[in-house]
Amino acid sequence: MTTRTRTTVSLPADLLAHARAASGGNLSAYIEQALRAQQLRDATPAVRAWREQAAQDTEELADLFGEDVA
Repeated sequence: MTTRTRTTVSLPADLLAHARAASGGNLSAYIEQALRAQQLRDATPAVRAWREQAAQDTEELADLFGEDVA
């Protein structure tokens, strides 16, 4: 089980009202889901760079050892 830490944040009233209404009564879960989605968006450039490097590595291996190895 994941350890939870209580924290305090300040939000504009309209944003908090929307989150409360959309959360179905579990504001913490709603905010966690939103933060995890943002975490994935933040990681996108690193993942994209990794995939581009992997594609280049595959091309280099194919040049060295042949298509069937890469």
